[in-house]
Amino acid sequence: MNATKRFGGGIPPTGTPSLAWSCVVVIASLLAGASIVHNIYKPNLILPPMEVKDDHIKQE
Repeated sequence: MNATKRFGGGIPPTGTPSLAWSCVVVIASLLAGASIVHNIYKPNLILPPMEVKDDHIKQE
């Protein structure tokens, strides 16, 4: 008895995507998702002003 007949045989898969194509699709999906999220939520990315420490000037 052949192993392929025991488990139903079937046709071998054809047209499987390459690793490079899969990476391109994943990166494009992430960029598209980030673009959509930032267009909806519009986060405030402004940095607060830095406080200047003049400890060495005060000690003189």
